[in-house]
Amino acid sequence: MDHKEKNTEQLQEQEHISSYKEHFGTWAALILLTLMTVFVSAFGADLSTLTVATAMLIATVKALAVALYFMHLKYEAKIYRAWLIVVMALFVFFLFMVILDYLTR
Repeated sequence: MDHKEKNTEQLQEQEHISSYKEHFGTWAALILLTLMTVFVSAFGADLSTLTVATAMLIATVKALAVALYFMHLKYEAKIYRAWLIVVMALFVFFLFMVILDYLTR
């Protein structure tokens, strides 16, 4: 077996093909989460701050689903997940700093 055949075999082992069932399940989950967001914003108006926090939590779950399934991070090397966690941690840190700045003015 030559070098080219070994590389082809390794590439085939790493390749992942998503099924229609998996795509449909992800799509259905995103639609359900979108309906939950609309429901919270339309009928949870008395909760004010809790409504925004709930909507942000749902948006985070939707972004995670998109990243894992449509960007195929679920099947990639762990370094990509680590970078995603670092970026999200920095985002939360900067968001927290902006909120602190806003509250102390």
